[in-house]
Amino acid sequence: MQKKLKIVILFLSDILIFYVSLLSALFIRYLIIDRAAGTFFSSLRLHFISFSLIFAIWLAVFWMAGLYEIGKLSNEELFYKTLLTAFFVSAVLAIAFFYFIPYFVITPKINLFLDLLITIILLYFGRRFFNKWAREAFKTGVVFLGASPEIMELKEFLGHNPQLGYETAGILAPDNMAELEHLWNGRKFSLIVSAEEFDHSKKLALLLFQYFKKGVAVSDLDKFYENATYRVPVSIIREVWFLENISASEKGVYETVKRIFDVFLGVILIILTAVIFIPVFIGIKIFDPGAVFYRQKRVGKNGKIFTLIKFRSLPADGRFGQMKKPEAEKIAPFGRFLRKSHIDELPQVWNVLSGEMSFIGPRPEKPDFARRLSDEISFYEMRQLVKPGLAGWAQLHNPNAGPTYKETMEKLQYDLYYVKNRSIFLDLSIALKTLRILISGSGK
Repeated sequence: MQKKLKIVILFLSDILIFYVSLLSALFIRYLIIDRAAGTFFSSLRLHFISFSLIFAIWLAVFWMAGLYEIGKLSNEELFYKTLLTAFFVSAVLAIAFFYFIPYFVITPKINLFLDLLITIILLYFGRRFFNKWAREAFKTGVVFLGASPEIMELKEFLGHNPQLGYETAGILAPDNMAELEHLWNGRKFSLIVSAEEFDHSKKLALLLFQYFKKGVAVSDLDKFYENATYRVPVSIIREVWFLENISASEKGVYETVKRIFDVFLGVILIILTAVIFIPVFIGIKIFDPGAVFYRQKRVGKNGKIFTLIKFRSLPADGRFGQMKKPEAEKIAPFGRFLRKSHIDELPQVWNVLSGEMSFIGPRPEKPDFARRLSDEISFYEMRQLVKPGLAGWAQLHNPNAGPTYKETMEKLQYDLYYVKNRSIFLDLSIALKTLRILISGSGK
């Protein structure tokens, strides 16, 4: 809850900065430079209407850049590089809208320059203050009952991410009531996270209930783990977790809206694919003669096998059937371009239109990999409860995951988080952040 509150406060503070900057720019221009009070008041309505649309676009750009992700809010060089990049893109879009779209009656020059200058100054100092405040505000002391590997992982994770607002007060055995009472008397915690399922332990439930009556929040480890990391702890959940948390019947409206979106965007992109087909065809035939399309069996929803289609970017005689990256020197220059630009992914739009895939969802695996991983990792096949996608939650958070057990497990944790929490809002967030990756040319 506190993470969401911080995001809302940050979002509203940026909106406030945008409008304060605009008002300040108009004040400087018309009351200080031109000394024209009448012009100042008459210009307010026109500027506020037109700039409101610009501000909405800026917020979308900031969201795409990850500037509203609590885990990234730190006063470090990387954060401010991201902030400056996002602001530069926002400034370019503002200039383009005012000067190339005839809808706007105004084409501000000095006003826009002043607004951009004041905005970046306020954003810089505002974010410095907020990032520092986010590390200390609403600080919650957490006591973990149990010493499982997941708890040790969480302790390290929270230590590296103080901006989340959690501080580990102690890791105790469930029967260490004396130390728990000592920490409580010192007001060291306001949240207890139990590795043991307290609904199955009468003694533990009675203990936790006593602290619950004192105002202490109580949480299962799996719930807290998911809330803090945006992953599902696969190693500690059981079959009942899926029965309690995942229900297809509750997602009916969402699935319908998602399918409409898939078809709408799919029609647009299939036209784009048709337009660029001839240049891609020529490029492949010149640099690496062979088939234009690459077809491979993949596992879809509920384990159904389908044929995934891409523009071929690998050598015609390549045998990249193992879970490893192809050697860069064996890829033709045009193939590297297709992969870097992600143009090779476009034919998958046909898989989306045919209903085998969606734009957003876990990436589909090859059947032999899926079978092997299902044998090695508990609940691996549960990621197939939804349609696979071109972009997914796991790819955003761990885009360079390799074939190791640890990385595969982490990817599954992100995939199951998506399966449980999928929604229009989450899909939109994934789409915007994926668009940013595509535009920047990063990612796999």
